Amino acid sequence: MDDSHDALQNAPSLSGIGQQAQEGAYLMRLFQTAERINASDIHLMLGETPYFRVPGGLASRKGEGLKENHVEMIVNFTLNDALRKAYLQRGYVDYAHETIVPMGEGEGRRVRYRIQLYKTRGSMAAAMRRIKLQISTFEELSLPPVYEAAIRRRPKGIIVVGGETGSGKSTTLAAMVDYINQREMKHVVTIEDPIEYVIQNQQSRVNQREMGQDFPTYAEALRAVVRQDPDVIVIGEMRDAETVRTSITAAETGHLVLTSLHTAEAIQTFYRILNFFGEAEKEAVRKNLSTTLIAIMNQMLLPSIKRGVARVPATEVLLNTPAVKMYIERGEESRLETIIESGEDGMRSFNFSLQELHKNEFIDRATAMRASLHPDKLRTMLAFDGEIKPMD
Repeated sequence: MDDSHDALQNAPSLSGIGQQAQEGAYLMRLFQTAERINASDIHLMLGETPYFRVPGGLASRKGEGLKENHVEMIVNFTLNDALRKAYLQRGYVDYAHETIVPMGEGEGRRVRYRIQLYKTRGSMAAAMRRIKLQISTFEELSLPPVYEAAIRRRPKGIIVVGGETGSGKSTTLAAMVDYINQREMKHVVTIEDPIEYVIQNQQSRVNQREMGQDFPTYAEALRAVVRQDPDVIVIGEMRDAETVRTSITAAETGHLVLTSLHTAEAIQTFYRILNFFGEAEKEAVRKNLSTTLIAIMNQMLLPSIKRGVARVPATEVLLNTPAVKMYIERGEESRLETIIESGEDGMRSFNFSLQELHKNEFIDRATAMRASLHPDKLRTMLAFDGEIKPMD
């Protein structure tokens, strides 16, 4: 019997939604369902039943769709006046919500969600990302040893975690901070929108700052952060030229900067950083990055075929070796792909990672081919494993 299928069919119906929503009970039942089917996200929108992101795609129970004002009624339990005002002014708002969800027989489970409310066709919609309260290690996340090596590579510089939405960037950044927190006496300051993982002090002292609660804008927080005596600065997302400038300045003055960017692959991440700037500035930024960059680490999450493993990361890692530094300084970034594929110092391409995941039976061939950004190269690599013919 498929337990997740049964749990999904027991997801809350719209019967009596008004009273349930006012009391927060409907949202609690959505959280219960997400826990039982191990969903990563919950989505609410007009005309649709609530649907969940599970390994392999989206799922929902059949039934009547949400009506006008239902989404607002469901999430009202999580809002305060400041969040409502921000939503009305901008048409969207990001925030985190943490609560205890009853799971039956007196058991309660603490859950935390990153929630974005946004408008679509004039109506409120919600995307709620389920966040694990326990911060996972690199090993638990199935990330390769080069992730740990990058953290230990230099005490100052910039590490960029790249990936598309839902690729686990925030989870990886949290694992990096926790790795430092477990081992070193550092002052870590984070700039987040919103705070996702709550990090408890261990060897380090961690100050997590959230937009709207601890500072008014990203720009304000960036201007202030280097005056807060940090050793490590975590910038949740590179958003613009100012974010990049702050990262470079902080790295040049002795700080380790951890940040993320929405990009598909490592070389694209590098170009995206440069493209925040006009032509007159790009050369100076390129030279600064050649000295401050430690690593670019892109990732994607894929559905796994291995029992007990829902999703696995495919990873691509570019380390700033002397050869990479030289190519960046010369403006010869097109040669970085060959460096990545060489595997020098633990660097790895997405195709290498996909080949490895397929060989170790975490993903099937179809998943590997769909995920590859260079499928012709991957087809040849799989052929050498004896899996397929090169020209199939």
